[in-house]
Amino acid sequence: MAITLGTFTKLDDASLTGTFQTLNSSTSLTIVPVQKLSEHAPDHRIYAGNGRRYEVGAGWSQVAKTSGETYLNLKIGAPEFGPNWVRARLVKLETPGEDGITHMALWEPRDR
Repeated sequence: MAITLGTFTKLDDASLTGTFQTLNSSTSLTIVPVQKLSEHAPDHRIYAGNGRRYEVGAGWSQVAKTSGETYLNLKIGAPEFGPNWVRARLVKLETPGEDGITHMALWEPRDR
């Protein structure tokens, strides 16, 4: 079962803006495409805050094996998460919501 951690809207400049929320925190995030500098470098940078932005993570474009759909594999870090990163998938909605929402950040807990 996937849990929704955020909703995002794609802007004209190809960046995405929205709110990322867990039980303990809620923040505005902007996901910005960047020029890939190497094979393993991220395709996107993730920034928190309005106005002055602070980098909190990155995103890599992936293609789903079964559906062939493209999504972003997000890696987000913050002190309130401790030493662990939150990893989520940013998927495009089939139809944008009435509120302009075009993407959702989904998290699936993994058994260790």
